[in-house]
Amino acid sequence: MWDVPLGWSMAAIGQKWRGNCYVITGREAPFRRRDCPLDSSMKFDASNRRRKAAGAGAFTLAEVIMAGAITALLCTGLVKSYMMSSYKAQYAACSLAANMQALKKMEQVIFASWVPSYGITNIFNPALTNVDAENLEMPVAVTNTVSCTNYTTVTQISTNPPYLMIQVSCVWGFNGLGTYTNTVAVLRGPNL
Repeated sequence: MWDVPLGWSMAAIGQKWRGNCYVITGREAPFRRRDCPLDSSMKFDASNRRRKAAGAGAFTLAEVIMAGAITALLCTGLVKSYMMSSYKAQYAACSLAANMQALKKMEQVIFASWVPSYGITNIFNPALTNVDAENLEMPVAVTNTVSCTNYTTVTQISTNPPYLMIQVSCVWGFNGLGTYTNTVAVLRGPNL
């Protein structure tokens, strides 16, 4: 009596009441009773439905181009900010390494013996106050070394009481963008 494929239930397909006839709707073409006439309100036009649904939620070409441009700008901004943060991190690492180089040289000069009352003065030794050209102590590969130059100055500020000012300046260059100087200074009294 009904043109329904075997194994399909009426509840699974769904049904509508049209006058005195049931029209069953689903994925397939609508089913109807054999003795019910097919009128125009019961026709199923799938191609027209798809066309209406496809055009309802689409984007225009201008919207797609603007979305692509915004996405490209965001990606460019992310890459640029990553590069800037990497550059600043490298600069901070070089500056800290230069400060450590200056402190290392400062320790060598501070621990030299200086007893003016006995005439022992190793602190003015030219080996301690010379100009040292070295590499910054950083993790390096073969070609990414950063060179630096340490300038050490020992100046006697007063003789009674005896005091010295020890100043170490570490001059280093960064990516060919200029030279930077880290300076460490300390006052030192004689050994007793």
